Amino acid sequence: MTSSVYGAFAHAYVSEVGAAVRRMIETGGDAAVGLMKKAIAERGPVRGFGNGGSSAIIRSVLLQLRAGHVGLPVNESMMSQAALAYWAQHDSYRWVFCRSLADDIRDVGLVVLASVSGRSANIVETVRLCRAHGVPVLAVVGGDGSQLGPLGGVLWATGTTDQQLCEDVTLTALTLAAAATAEPEHVPLRVRLEQHLHALTAMDTERLGWFLEAATQAVADAVRHRRRIYVLCPDGGPLSLAAEHFAHNVHWDAPLGVEGVRPPVVISGLSLADMSAIYNDHPDPAHGVRYQLRSASPGDVVFLLAYDSHSRTSRQAIDAAVEADAQVFLLHRDGPAPPTPGQHSQRLPPLDDFGLPCLVQTIAHMVCRTTRATLVADSEPAAKAGPSPRDLMEQDLAPLRELSNTSAVSLEGIVT
Repeated sequence: MTSSVYGAFAHAYVSEVGAAVRRMIETGGDAAVGLMKKAIAERGPVRGFGNGGSSAIIRSVLLQLRAGHVGLPVNESMMSQAALAYWAQHDSYRWVFCRSLADDIRDVGLVVLASVSGRSANIVETVRLCRAHGVPVLAVVGGDGSQLGPLGGVLWATGTTDQQLCEDVTLTALTLAAAATAEPEHVPLRVRLEQHLHALTAMDTERLGWFLEAATQAVADAVRHRRRIYVLCPDGGPLSLAAEHFAHNVHWDAPLGVEGVRPPVVISGLSLADMSAIYNDHPDPAHGVRYQLRSASPGDVVFLLAYDSHSRTSRQAIDAAVEADAQVFLLHRDGPAPPTPGQHSQRLPPLDDFGLPCLVQTIAHMVCRTTRATLVADSEPAAKAGPSPRDLMEQDLAPLRELSNTSAVSLEGIVT
């Protein structure tokens, strides 16, 4: 692939995301905002659930609602890894979301769900439980949404079944809707939509093509040669959830189904045990990322996500990566690009702290797709010419997902 192919792909992908977001907001945005506002006004607990990348999306939206409405009860962490694994082993993963809802289901004001396939058993069972108890549901589902069946609330269809496009559209639409719940609402939803679409079109896709080309080659080489790949967000917040999703894409999606490719070694966010110890022992938010990067070796790949590249925390993270002689790829909104030769940066348009992760997630998905194409080309020497932008746009990972090919679970026969 050449840089022109990467740039053309970036332009096509960003354009597709923007068009799908516009369709979503114009067809269901007001209803989604209305449902959120009603729950907020009544101070009923808001719960949210999703699988895979959708779990990071849901947590970002819950964090945004909590940040904008102090005291609003939400399940901020959705569910701990320990609880998720424990109940999945004791009952079935099909019931884990229902289990976390069961105790206070009659008090819940809104349940927000995200599912690309709309067929995940635990999502369907959650809809079943909410219908039985009259709990409003805001469900964002891939395609036209018909696979999920009727629910009490709003079924918000993305209009696309492409795994990664669907996730980008879901995060963006929910982020815009959550922002529009602010009281008093100084910026109407339609204006927020236009502001976000302007930011999308303001992305320099030619420059982004160069960034994608370098990142793809670095990640593919790291996968081939078992080097470490770091995806870090020194400043936390919603951008750290984008980092978690980014790391998931690189570790899980990029090599998915590619013959002969082992999952790469990916290092991302600190655990709660690490983070609480660091903040207790070292009242310095940069310490955790510096410590993680002590394990980096020459040739390792480091993606750094930053609100401001010039903040002390970001500068220390960049310095630690450069000192390790790692390949640095910086995505940032504010601040200058790092002056170190050979390092790569992409400055993103000015969006707020919750809008920014939408752009970062989109870039992460592009890196995943181009890396996957490169790894596939390795296993198929005949494909020497490499894929075209159209080929990259058609690289939907959804068919490789087990749940994407299972039949829908019937919502009939609800038992209260």
